[in-house]
Amino acid sequence: MQGYTTTRLHRAIRHALVIGMITSPGAVFAQEDNATEKSNTDEMETIQVSGIRGSVIKSLNTKRYANSVVDAVTSEDIGKFPDQNVAESLQRITGVSISRNFGEGERVSIRGTTESQNRTLLNGQAVASADWWTNSPANRGFNYTMLPSEIVSSLEVYKSPEADIDEGSIGGTVIVRTRKPLELEANQVAASALAQYSEVSGETDPQLSGMYSWKNDEETFGALISLVRQERNLRRDGIEAWSWADRDITLEDGTVYEDVYSPGGGGSAMFTQERVRTGVNLSLQFRPTDEWDLTFNALDSTLEADNTNQNFLWLPGYGGSSYTSLDLIDHPVVGTMAVGGDIGLSPDGDNILDETKVRNSKITTQSYDFKIDHIGDVWSSSAHLGYTEATGGSQADRSVGWGGNYRHSFDASAVKDIKTQYDADPADGKNWDLAFLRYDSNDAKDDEFYAQMDFERDIEVAIFSKIKFGAKYRDHSRFNTKLTTDPRTDLGWNLDDYSLSMPSDFLEEQGSSGTLKDYAITDSNQIRQEGDALGWDYRTLKASTFDINEKIYAAYVKADIDTEGLRGNIGVRLVQTNQSSSAYAGAAGSEVWTTQDKDYFEVLPSLNLAVDLSDDLLLRMSASRVMSRPNYVDMTSSTSYNKETQTGTGGNPDIDPYLATQFDFGVEWYFSEAGIFSAMLFHKDIQSFIESKGSLEVHENTEIWINRPVNGNGGTIQGLELGYQQEFFENFGVSANYTFVDGEAKDQEGNDVTIPGNSEHTVNLSGYYETDDFSGRLSYNYRTGYDTGLGWPGYIDDYGQLDANISYNITESIAIVFEAVNLTNEQTFSYQQKDVEQALTGVYADGRRFVTGVRFNF
Repeated sequence: MQGYTTTRLHRAIRHALVIGMITSPGAVFAQEDNATEKSNTDEMETIQVSGIRGSVIKSLNTKRYANSVVDAVTSEDIGKFPDQNVAESLQRITGVSISRNFGEGERVSIRGTTESQNRTLLNGQAVASADWWTNSPANRGFNYTMLPSEIVSSLEVYKSPEADIDEGSIGGTVIVRTRKPLELEANQVAASALAQYSEVSGETDPQLSGMYSWKNDEETFGALISLVRQERNLRRDGIEAWSWADRDITLEDGTVYEDVYSPGGGGSAMFTQERVRTGVNLSLQFRPTDEWDLTFNALDSTLEADNTNQNFLWLPGYGGSSYTSLDLIDHPVVGTMAVGGDIGLSPDGDNILDETKVRNSKITTQSYDFKIDHIGDVWSSSAHLGYTEATGGSQADRSVGWGGNYRHSFDASAVKDIKTQYDADPADGKNWDLAFLRYDSNDAKDDEFYAQMDFERDIEVAIFSKIKFGAKYRDHSRFNTKLTTDPRTDLGWNLDDYSLSMPSDFLEEQGSSGTLKDYAITDSNQIRQEGDALGWDYRTLKASTFDINEKIYAAYVKADIDTEGLRGNIGVRLVQTNQSSSAYAGAAGSEVWTTQDKDYFEVLPSLNLAVDLSDDLLLRMSASRVMSRPNYVDMTSSTSYNKETQTGTGGNPDIDPYLATQFDFGVEWYFSEAGIFSAMLFHKDIQSFIESKGSLEVHENTEIWINRPVNGNGGTIQGLELGYQQEFFENFGVSANYTFVDGEAKDQEGNDVTIPGNSEHTVNLSGYYETDDFSGRLSYNYRTGYDTGLGWPGYIDDYGQLDANISYNITESIAIVFEAVNLTNEQTFSYQQKDVEQALTGVYADGRRFVTGVRFNF
């Protein structure tokens, strides 16, 4: 390797990885950014990688030659990502776990932190995110259901920060990379036509995508466009309860029980949804000379998510009813606990509710990013300008309550089941008259404007090879408003005129013979037609309306370290945050729009080092100070609640951000081209956790259990990551990783508390087999239970899922594909708090999903 310094070699290899190549044994990539050195790469032996093995090698090389603690997932081929869902690809990475919603990966947690303490960046910049569900808390975590996997080239997970990457993560930062047209062949086409079958709903839906890339003969201008349309008709069957808390309970005969841990209600629930996701991604690239590169990226993704939730509920206290008896146990964690009870008649009307929510929901995400890169003789620079916006929610949320006044009971003594008995047949619609019809809507807007400048140059000062500095301005807003109507109770409707039969397989593999599995459900189309025709006067639900703005000023300086046997970087990021939080304050009927300001300044140093112990053995060390801003819903004095379930959440505008000091120490042994064994210790010393404190508050003359955040004591998250990957012979390889996380924190009273998002054990196992025409992968993911940090659903139990995908090449350009998700038909189980499994909040069956079809690439 005469004529190459270590600095130039590492830079050359990193550039080779970007253009999708690897070195063959004995070959060296040495492509520099200036034209004088470009000719070196033209004479070198290269191998174009593809397929599963190629993806493995690309991902390993990204990890190996990164200066910080980084893991990656790379697209096997253009338009062909390893999973239909990007979040589910991320869960294969050591230390990464995901939360699932309705059978799909939705949000990401890294190293035992909650989803809101991790950031997702699109090509290094923010991407806005919103939620379709009216009661979803305003979360900083990115909603991955809005990101089509077809547009993704690679995912990089930064577990240790670098000064030039946006702050905001305690767990880690995911950078989603999309392709550039000048990196691809001219007139390249990738497309897929797939069908997805959802087992519970019994529906088969189309999944269509296409990509076209073009560039001129001079290779100075290129354009790439991707189109996606995916449909999914889903059904989720569930048994639910909520609002478990200590209560004083007075029986109908006057007997009083104090401090009884008891539920606020529950029921059997069937959720159905028709999802239609459309996405467009446009990339334009102009490179007039070797010195200038201009790139524009636009993403427009829309999710239409109309849905219906059918619940038959038991609600202690509803309509003024009282318990006639209680089934009490002495629980070691919560003390006296009511695991069942008989509920008497209501003196004021209905005491049972057959409730249906019929929603029209839609969310959109848009991102527009323009970047100018200039490579000078000494200095290189870039200018970045962009805007991202997410909007939407539930445009029409129709709450239909059918009521009756009958004695009934519930029995929650068995884990994963609630048995009920009613003095009237729940399946006979004649027993249930309209109690109320109410309309709500929820509209959210999340947007950010950003402007950034960066400058860098090569240097030769001691061990330092490059200096980089820059500044960035971000203006981020999150707005949420909820509208509601007065309920109509005078329509004289009876459920018998609006009911449908329950599917015969509802709760087929859940509960027991005593679980309610058959009740009259509402014809949602009829409610839409007749209810919408009535005309409604909306009013702002002021308690749930807020507007948050953050103006963020950041500057950084970073120096790359590159000397014999040692590389890395050292830097510091300075961040000023000017925050304003606006909401209605005051007594009901006399609320005043008020704004509270809060400013804070943080200094965030970082150090990353990689030491070459030998040609194949690498030692990594890092130290840094990191921060994560609170969730938007935590930063506001507004309150979101549900009157029927008598639960809700509120905020606190004086809440402080999370701050942590973290360290990493580990080794990576690259024993073959596609083989690695790695071990990494990490430690996070968190200055203050945000705790959720619940209390009963009165809203709209109703007593509701509201959870609000407070800054708690500090704590630690520490753990071990183990990774192993090997190709045993030419066509077969395995990948396995394990993460242990030990989180310790105490509340204000000094009691041990769980850390949201923290699973103690996470395991991933994958095996692949590949020939020239066939490839297959079998993957298993498992994580132990974790606290969501939310009042509901509370604590999610252990969960493991087995997935498979197969591809067969009919020709060089056409492949048949098959994917199976949740092969073992696992169910999700949650309860109010850890070690109190009888306080069930949900047991859900989302079923298996199967995808098959054809992919084209030419």
